[in-house]
Amino acid sequence: MSTSFVLMAFSTSHLALLKRDMQFTSIACIELVAVILSVVFAIAAAGGGMSYWAVVIRQLTLPVVFVIGAWILCPWRPGYPAQPSLALPGLKYALQVYGNFSVGYLTRNIDKVLLGKYHGSELLGNYDRAYHLSMMPLGQLLSPLHSVALSTLSRLINDKVRFVSYFTKAVAMVSFLGTLAALILTLSAKDLILLLLGPAWHDAGPVVMAFGPGIAAMLIYGTHSWLHLSLGTPNRWLRWNIFSSIFTIIAFVIAAPYGAVAMAIAYSATAYVLIVPSLWYAGRPIGFSVKAVISSLWAYFASALLVCISCLYLSTYWLPLKGLLANIGLLNRILMTSFAAAFFYVAIVSLLQRSFRSIRELSSFIGVFLSRK
Repeated sequence: MSTSFVLMAFSTSHLALLKRDMQFTSIACIELVAVILSVVFAIAAAGGGMSYWAVVIRQLTLPVVFVIGAWILCPWRPGYPAQPSLALPGLKYALQVYGNFSVGYLTRNIDKVLLGKYHGSELLGNYDRAYHLSMMPLGQLLSPLHSVALSTLSRLINDKVRFVSYFTKAVAMVSFLGTLAALILTLSAKDLILLLLGPAWHDAGPVVMAFGPGIAAMLIYGTHSWLHLSLGTPNRWLRWNIFSSIFTIIAFVIAAPYGAVAMAIAYSATAYVLIVPSLWYAGRPIGFSVKAVISSLWAYFASALLVCISCLYLSTYWLPLKGLLANIGLLNRILMTSFAAAFFYVAIVSLLQRSFRSIRELSSFIGVFLSRK
């Protein structure tokens, strides 16, 4: 399986060029074909009695299809550079970015190491499943926009007004949807665990609920990398990540003896603490003001807080609602909670903004997404 690293290297430059040209449809086709073929080949291998080698075949099929697809769709071909010294700035940039990913990987996994050391595998298992379920909104919203944001912002570095405007609108859109996802996840945490994993994972429910409020903060915090990479300052990003990792690890060490819920609370709290300083530091090279972002986001957080407190209070102390929720099925309870939370969230956001600006921007975004132009 280690050969997958070598295979993926052969497609990296081609995929980067496709992203730079905003050929995201082509990239999506490659990814879709790679996933489908890897699953088909793995099932065929398993059916043929190849045992665990079916898993290996699936993992190796992905990079092979990526290489074939990238080389077919991207016409660029590598050659010997006329001046090798011209490649040094690119290599330096790449090493600094890789350093950021390495520091981030350490930070994202030290919490599991600490919980395993203090509490053993059972509690760690509940925490791990809760972590992966909680991070789904993060991956579904932020990851697809990463390449689009970098391709767009890197073209606007000489136009500060448009750069700030595009970034602010992108963060606002992510926050509008991400805060709603965090709200629904917090309110439906225990029911989602029962539905997806079963009663044996009941203890993971409170952990998901502790992770829930932090999802909105993590989504916004993750956008500071867009600034560093589009402005060509991965060295500043690395310095920031070292600082934030030390801060986060200290919080994890303090929370670890108190269990999985405390660790999830620490994870969420550190994200909120780091939002403003991370955006301020990342935007300094271009004179970016954090006030523009805060002024566009406060309504989402205020609305989510009001809806969350109200729903938790009413579902606990208002007997008619408490009885209704207890008597309907698990899936119906999740759907009812989600629709009610979404309706009141959007209503309060519109009330606080004194307009339907967020809804119009979301509709416009969907229209662009569905357009064939």
